[in-house]
Amino acid sequence: MKKIIAVLMSLVIIAGISVPAFAAEKECDCGFNPVIYVAALGSATVYENPGTENEKALFRPDTMPLVEEAVSVILPVIPALIAGDFDTFGDALIGFINSAFGALALDGDGNSRENVYAPEEYPVSGDHGIEHSYYFGYDFRLDPYEHADRLYKDIQTLKELTGHSKVQLKASSMGGVVTMAYLEKYGTEDIETVIFQNCPIKGTAVAGELFCRKFEINKDALLNYALDAIPSLEQDFLQGFLYGLATALDDVGVWSLLLSMADVIVENLLDRVYDEALIPIFGTLPGIWSFVPDEYYEEAKTVMVDESTQAGLIRKLDNYHYNVQKRAEDILNEANKDVKIYIVAGYDIQRTPLVTAYMNTSDGTVDTKYASVGAVTADIRDTLPEGYTQAIDDGHDHISPDFMIDASTCALPEQTWFIKDMLHCTTHDGHGKFYELMLTGEEQFYVDTYEEYPQFMQNNIPDMTFDKVENLSATEKFKKQPNFTNFVMMLRFFIDTVKSFFAGLFVK
Repeated sequence: MKKIIAVLMSLVIIAGISVPAFAAEKECDCGFNPVIYVAALGSATVYENPGTENEKALFRPDTMPLVEEAVSVILPVIPALIAGDFDTFGDALIGFINSAFGALALDGDGNSRENVYAPEEYPVSGDHGIEHSYYFGYDFRLDPYEHADRLYKDIQTLKELTGHSKVQLKASSMGGVVTMAYLEKYGTEDIETVIFQNCPIKGTAVAGELFCRKFEINKDALLNYALDAIPSLEQDFLQGFLYGLATALDDVGVWSLLLSMADVIVENLLDRVYDEALIPIFGTLPGIWSFVPDEYYEEAKTVMVDESTQAGLIRKLDNYHYNVQKRAEDILNEANKDVKIYIVAGYDIQRTPLVTAYMNTSDGTVDTKYASVGAVTADIRDTLPEGYTQAIDDGHDHISPDFMIDASTCALPEQTWFIKDMLHCTTHDGHGKFYELMLTGEEQFYVDTYEEYPQFMQNNIPDMTFDKVENLSATEKFKKQPNFTNFVMMLRFFIDTVKSFFAGLFVK
């Protein structure tokens, strides 16, 4: 009986191994290579004790339990904060951060605890097409090279399942970090197309500055950050209400008062929060370190890691930083010899207002200069200096019509597009059509190939399309709106008009 069972099990194992092999023997002639969507940070939930009765989602956690925990811990110590007892308030705040996120921390070699991980999914179906892509999620904490290794295995599996010899990669945000690590290690043999959408290929200032303790809350940047995010809301009335409320509170000085109070808290607790919570948790995560730009990197290491206890972690950090991020231009140019590459960066959105680099133009998260791999950019809402000329004269005009960007310095200036007012990785049907053209075209196209897709485009959210970039005030934008029922635009027009009227009364 045992021999029969052994034979049956052997047959099952052989059959399981043979399925991909049989699939590989049958080539697909559909003419469209399958797409892998290399997703953003948070693409896979990180659990503590997954699959057990003690399972806890560490990232992204369930919102309500986290809020309830925060309220239960912080609310009782508010009187101490008001009384100037920052130590008591700090104990509660740091305790909450460590309780909620402490298990995310990696050890001195950059490895996770065995009971903390993001369950992995693998390709199991050969279905593919422009409407069907494979989703690649990952544990954001880990070394990007670990994800590159898994991506390589998934690509081989998908090739076998679909009968195609190549795949196409569409990378979003942190997915670009994983994709760059893959290109550096495995090259382009299995790849036809790579799309980078709002990716921190060269890092992001918010990571660099926070890892160097350059923390700052700027009132105007905070307000602009909130206002720039409002158009992404679907409810028109809610957009208008929030816009009106935010600007009204600013006009009566509420934001200034709140931030002056926050400054006192930061001054008294910043070092403790760093030393007792942020460094022990987030300073151990290679995935977050991959966002630190080169100009901050070595200084950040002196702040966030300890060479005597974290030598293995530092080796991982250096490996990605010096072999991938710092060599991004070389990697892209080498890959460009064999595959189609497209880079999309957003701009003129207020970047995260927690650092001294709040004037960097961005998509709200990733600085435009880093996502585009080298563009010269003006500060947010500003233009390049008067008399500025294109840095590299390659015979093509790479300066934006609003004089905010010089794309001539990008790693791939002819294959890099800039979408004004595109909030980080927030897309609509217009983006979908643009990306479909990239994925279905047999040949690489460039910023001057299609009239409807020039290098610089204005994001048109209501119409889900792109317009030409123009220099327009809020009032001028309102006048150009084809639909005058858009509540937020009407309210913006009203508020700006009233402000201008009263400001005029005081001009002598």
